[in-house]
Amino acid sequence: MRATADGERATALRAGRARILSARREDLPAAALRAALCELYEMELSRLAEEAGVDPGSGFALIAFGGLGRREVLPHSDLDLVLVHERRTDRDVGELADALWYPLWDSGVGLDHSVRTVDQCLAVAAADVSVGLSLLDARVIAGDADLGALVVDGARRQWRDQIASRFDDLVAAAAARRHRAGVIAHRSEPDLKNGVGGLRDAQLVTALALAHLSDGRPVVPGGMAAAHRLVLDARTELHRVAGRAREVLHAEYGDEVGRALGLGDRFDLARALSDASRTIAFTADQAIRGSCATLSTRGLTGLLRRSPVRRPLDDGVVEHAGEVALARGARVAEDPWLPLRVAAAAARFSLPVAGSTLGVLAERSPAPEGRWPAEALSDLLVLLGSGEAQIPVHEALDRCGLWERLLPEWSGVRDLPARERTHVYTVDRHLVQTAVEASRLTTSVGRADLLLLAALLHDLGKSRGGDHSENGAVMIRPIAERMGLSVRDTQTLERLVRHHLLLARTAGRRDPSDPETAQFVLDTLDWDTAALDVSAALTEADSIATGPTVWTAGRASAHTALVAACRAQVGPRPAAVEAPTVRASRRHGPPDVVVELRAAGTGTTHEVTLVAPGAGRSLAVAAEVLAAHRLEIVDAEIDLRPPGGMRARMTVSTRFGDPVDARVLRQDLRRAIDAGLPGSLRAALARGEALPIGPPRARSSVLVGHRSDADGVMMEVRAEDRPGLFARIVSAILQTGARIDWVVVRTRGAAVEDVFALSGPGAVLSTAGQVESLLPGHQPATPVVARADTL
Repeated sequence: MRATADGERATALRAGRARILSARREDLPAAALRAALCELYEMELSRLAEEAGVDPGSGFALIAFGGLGRREVLPHSDLDLVLVHERRTDRDVGELADALWYPLWDSGVGLDHSVRTVDQCLAVAAADVSVGLSLLDARVIAGDADLGALVVDGARRQWRDQIASRFDDLVAAAAARRHRAGVIAHRSEPDLKNGVGGLRDAQLVTALALAHLSDGRPVVPGGMAAAHRLVLDARTELHRVAGRAREVLHAEYGDEVGRALGLGDRFDLARALSDASRTIAFTADQAIRGSCATLSTRGLTGLLRRSPVRRPLDDGVVEHAGEVALARGARVAEDPWLPLRVAAAAARFSLPVAGSTLGVLAERSPAPEGRWPAEALSDLLVLLGSGEAQIPVHEALDRCGLWERLLPEWSGVRDLPARERTHVYTVDRHLVQTAVEASRLTTSVGRADLLLLAALLHDLGKSRGGDHSENGAVMIRPIAERMGLSVRDTQTLERLVRHHLLLARTAGRRDPSDPETAQFVLDTLDWDTAALDVSAALTEADSIATGPTVWTAGRASAHTALVAACRAQVGPRPAAVEAPTVRASRRHGPPDVVVELRAAGTGTTHEVTLVAPGAGRSLAVAAEVLAAHRLEIVDAEIDLRPPGGMRARMTVSTRFGDPVDARVLRQDLRRAIDAGLPGSLRAALARGEALPIGPPRARSSVLVGHRSDADGVMMEVRAEDRPGLFARIVSAILQTGARIDWVVVRTRGAAVEDVFALSGPGAVLSTAGQVESLLPGHQPATPVVARADTL
């Protein structure tokens, strides 16, 4: 009779499961399918348990975890069950377990089972973090509810009690899983369960919330639930379509799964999954970081921990407890450019943006309108020039909807799958990755700003049908005008976007050494030398960001030959720098130092006019005094040719707060010229230079050539900006005995381009070597002489 009853249960389970799985998709969509399977298994397990004597008060409990525990049973998932018992001597545990497991095996359902006491369950969970994690989903299916509660509640209590000591193991296990499975948003065949942004990440968020370390809520309300549901539905349909348990969504199933979910073909499905998985991954990352911060405030460590340091980073932006946050007086609702400053600060200092800050900005920050101020464009360039550090910042802004407020055209390429097999990223991610690669090359071009903007925007046209280069060129004009670019720069940016494939295609299809090939390229670019200069770097960055098989040694060699041939026809440099004319003079009689400081723009930018006696040494002192007073030189034209001493017209930025009073600045400058930098200012200068800015991304370069306006050499310094860098360069030049006749300073985001006109005995090539040795990103193995005569 026992065998007969078991057979009935197996038959009923097999028939019920077959009936559910054979139902039409229209009648039983993914969520309803999971619910029906869950109801079937619970009903049949309850009957099995009842027939086996697993009753209330029996001293036995049947507990489900995994998919059935979460009520997320997929068509071909295994059942994860544990039979908990009290070591009763009057019952044969083995016989009872067989009565439960055999009908399940006979039904063909996959089964992962165990038989344990309460203590054994908790001991295994305490020893293995993955078991402890899985028991958080445990649920009593049948039998002694009180006994089962000892496991369910005990596992959760134990999880909370031990999380401090197990957190590192939990994060390490998650990182290893993510490394093995890859990023769902970047994979053509993603692992929906284990990949970055998959179902395991969603369970991790829940586990941290159960440990009271995180609230598990995303920055955008509702986003996490919808994202989790989509990935779960996709995996459910994948099981149904494949007819077996699957974790990886292979391309052969993409179209059918996409249609089953009402999304379209596999490309539409990939785009939806990319968006959902990025939401899950971002929420999981936020939860991990928030949990880490919470743990650091607990226990003895928390008592001994000093209050978090708040360090101002920019106007309205501070560092708080290792994250970028809003200053107390930040005008969130009135300042549409605050998100860009937050992003630039986070990228510049390689810090994450606090989740609460993102939430406040997403809720209260207004959308920008009209033409961008220069400070906003500079912040965008700082972000784009920050290398790998910009990737999480982009992700944070995009997940919160802040990026689209700045660049509404981004919605067309967000999560858009690339149709070409050589692409490893979605279109939006490829654009960000191109900016990452371009940030390495900013010092190799004369217009780092155009290179970074072209890198970010060159494939925007893929959001429309037809030739994406032509589409992008049409789209770029209003964007460039909105960002405040000049008419000439807008035209160059249009050319860069329209012809961003020109060099790669021409080098691959024509003889790059043929003068007619170079002529063709230059004619196509309308002999725009700036476009040629930037296009050379953009082609390299775009190719590397596309995939590992694109930028091969052969293609790189052909590209170099073609660019060299083109440059040979247009001259050695894209644009000449003319000597500045600064119309300012010292007043008669004391004081003989003139300092005028006027507010400029809408932010913390100011115009400064400086006139001081002397020449190079006065410039070195002035640079140190400005840096000590936290005045960063954005642009400058400085004339040190006699008569009249040093005359300078500068644009400076305080980044945050008001600038020093012009009278104090004049007094300090006068005193420093007479007796050297005072101790207080020297200490302030040292503090500024010690700011923990991330490592340089671009290799610094110093280009030298002959002057056209006088005897001597022209030295162009391209480097990533650092506090006090200009003062150090001036001092280094003066130490060689060179005389500085005039200087032009241009700062484009995080990159500086300083041009020095030198004369006298130190105006030699070796001076460039001494300057280069103190620059960030300097590579001693590369001799400066090799890059001489390129100016």
